[in-house]
Amino acid sequence: MKRTKLFLSLLCVALVATGCKGSVESPAVEDNSTKEDSQTTEVATQENSNYRPEIYSGKEYIFEEAYEDGVYSDAYVTGHYDMYKLSPETREAYPALNTAIEDSMNARKKKYDETHAEYLDSSKQLRESGEVSTFVLESDLFLRRADEKVISFVDQDTEYAAGAHGVTRYESYNFDVQSGKEILLADIVTDKEAFQSKLAQALTEKYGEDTFNDLEGNLADLSLDNYEWAFDYNGITFYLNEFASYSAGVITANLPYDSSFLTQDFAINSNEGYISQIPLYYPDTTHIDIVDSLDEGISISPNYDPNNLDLFWIQSLNISKDGQTFTTDDLYVWDVEAYIIHMPDGTESLMLMTTGDNDYSCSYVYSLDGQIKLLSNDNFSHGMVCEGDDYGQIVPIDPEKVAFVSRFDLLATFGGTRNYSFESNGTFTSVDKYYKTSRTHQQDLVSKTELTVPVVDEAGEETGEEVTLPAGTHYSIIRTNGDDEVDCTIEDGRIIRFHLEDSNGEGFIDDIEINGVNAYDLFEMLWYAG
Repeated sequence: MKRTKLFLSLLCVALVATGCKGSVESPAVEDNSTKEDSQTTEVATQENSNYRPEIYSGKEYIFEEAYEDGVYSDAYVTGHYDMYKLSPETREAYPALNTAIEDSMNARKKKYDETHAEYLDSSKQLRESGEVSTFVLESDLFLRRADEKVISFVDQDTEYAAGAHGVTRYESYNFDVQSGKEILLADIVTDKEAFQSKLAQALTEKYGEDTFNDLEGNLADLSLDNYEWAFDYNGITFYLNEFASYSAGVITANLPYDSSFLTQDFAINSNEGYISQIPLYYPDTTHIDIVDSLDEGISISPNYDPNNLDLFWIQSLNISKDGQTFTTDDLYVWDVEAYIIHMPDGTESLMLMTTGDNDYSCSYVYSLDGQIKLLSNDNFSHGMVCEGDDYGQIVPIDPEKVAFVSRFDLLATFGGTRNYSFESNGTFTSVDKYYKTSRTHQQDLVSKTELTVPVVDEAGEETGEEVTLPAGTHYSIIRTNGDDEVDCTIEDGRIIRFHLEDSNGEGFIDDIEINGVNAYDLFEMLWYAG
């Protein structure tokens, strides 16, 4: 199955370092830049900071093999749960927020670890009675809004524990960035009666009266503490499955920020852009329903490979908005993430991040204003951060600073992350000169001979100093310009630069030279992926 493939692929991510999803609980970044390097923002801790938070995402995988009578059978339990962590700069700027996020993630880990243990026990008991059923426990976090006012995300929890079908539920997390306190619905609703009346109207207009039974009465009886809701780029979104039957699917409604019954303290900043991830779920079992239309006015539904329906490979996607439908070209992927990019001028675009065979990743941007059409396509995957052997993804938040990773074969195979700015024509422009690598042991080089190389500063500027280093020196790749420069740290902390040459001009890794000598003759091992 495709998620098993992903789990196995993570074992070799240090070599491949392409677009694989991270397998980390709490990723962290090693910072090698200064204020001159645009990859780093200098942050001062203060009572009211204007620093926009940065978030890293990792996955904890669940896979319990079943081994019976010397033969592997269907797994007892499969799945994963996402974990968030703030970047070092964000932790420094907002220590109270960091404590709140850490506490919520610790509680989250405890919850899903306990459910995992319960499901494993139940699945084994079923297996002993003769029923073979793989339990599913999957929990994805979707960042809806992050700025200097709020961080808001939802947990899409999908579970299957035998029977006819599974269930998908939503839990919301809303934090005041400045204070770290949880934001309650009572903090933003100024008139409960007017709020519930407008919410009932929005639900009825969207789904029809027949979908609900005594909707207004049920809403009136519901305490504000019992709603699941999130701050979005276009208002407050509510998740209300308890008011409709299972067959109705996921029930949501959106109320704009300028509603008369909402305080304006947490309205969006009109001069900022936002990126919000759309909750999607394309299961690889018929026991769990597809989630394809949570955001207001937009649906992204999969077309599976008709010749291999049991493999759940997505051949293409149908994108629908405001009565228009657009079908993508052939994708043939097994994972899709979708993001709304909302610009300060009000224009909106859809960004899809796909993962297919061999974990090959691509990004696609589509216009959502007027005619739906493809604007750009790049071989991008999510920007990565690393601590030791643990990897995490940089969550897209701000259109002016979107982190993507690209693969390089320059003295090693590695992924390099740099920031890009989203442009009005749907393309991305780099705002960084260098790609920062995710540090791994596989990027360490050990010289076989003496090397004379230039010294560079943390901003990437050559200092004018050259140093001659003996054979046996260890070099750790930290960044590259993506072409002919590779910067490394050495054991005393200095940064040196290798200028790469290609005497044949054909771009083959076997032809890379430094100071006129082939790289294979200079180092003990060059770690290239096959």
